[in-house]
Amino acid sequence: MLQIHPNARTTPAVRAEIARSGEPTGVLARRFGVSTETIRTWRKRGPEDRLDHSAKPHKLPWKATDEERAVVCALRRATNFALDDLTFTVTHFLPDLNRDSVWRILRAEGLSRRPPPPSERPKRGRGEFRDYDLGFLHIDIKHLPKLQTADGERRKRYLYAAIDRCSRSVHLAVKDDETTNSPIAFLREAAAAFPFRLTHVLTDNGSCFSPAFAKICAELGAEYRHTRPYSPQTNGMVERFSGRVGNEVLGITIYSDGQLEQLLRGFNAAYNSRRQRVLEGKTPNQVVTERLKKRRKLANPKPQGRAGSDDIAKARLIVEAAKEVSQPDR
Repeated sequence: MLQIHPNARTTPAVRAEIARSGEPTGVLARRFGVSTETIRTWRKRGPEDRLDHSAKPHKLPWKATDEERAVVCALRRATNFALDDLTFTVTHFLPDLNRDSVWRILRAEGLSRRPPPPSERPKRGRGEFRDYDLGFLHIDIKHLPKLQTADGERRKRYLYAAIDRCSRSVHLAVKDDETTNSPIAFLREAAAAFPFRLTHVLTDNGSCFSPAFAKICAELGAEYRHTRPYSPQTNGMVERFSGRVGNEVLGITIYSDGQLEQLLRGFNAAYNSRRQRVLEGKTPNQVVTERLKKRRKLANPKPQGRAGSDDIAKARLIVEAAKEVSQPDR
């Protein structure tokens, strides 16, 4: 690749012509619009040397000794000082070194970039959930596809999901909207369905989670929390579960909204009976039973509306019928 300075006023062809020309220097300078010094420079170099040379000196006027380089590197590793602070410290006992020489030493030794200071807090989005006992719920809302309702109308509905942080036990419900009343109704249903009492409720910053929702949490004895803005990973447990619902349930071809509700209820019961690696091979129902034996105070004496084995049987019938329906073209 040709080495041409971006501000050069002559090309390699012009430089070769200058070097070969026998005309006076002043004549060539006026013809090509350059100074006489430029003409003399290219004549001196000859027609073969037509490229710009680097302005970097071929040999530094001074070079640090091995002992000085070792001192600079040892001080950088021990203190992790910035370049200016390191130069200020080094020049007290090595006055021959300046900022440029210190930077060249650090770059040659691979120390030009300081490592980040140690911190006990994990990086954003890579932290771990704090351990809580039963009753810490993550709640999220997922939009469902439009299906035919009982009155023949096609409309969009919403899936409300609540998952317990300790046991991964899940409760699902389908609502007609995501206004302030629907989350409150779902929270009451979840509190009645889970076999344990609620202690904490975590949601995102959606407008449907109003102060009235927080008031209901307090009435149920649960501390209400919401995620920080632009931090969906804080509620990632229920976000991932919503993605699993989309992959395992919403891909099945069904006809009506009632079938979807029954299918989701069967999936709810099946998920609570499924072994999970995060629970060391146990099911959510097994974890709930074991924890309630140790902490009887957390038990909900009369759980109501929890999905069971009957819902799984009904969901299987819907899945078997869906296998006979042709899949839509993609």
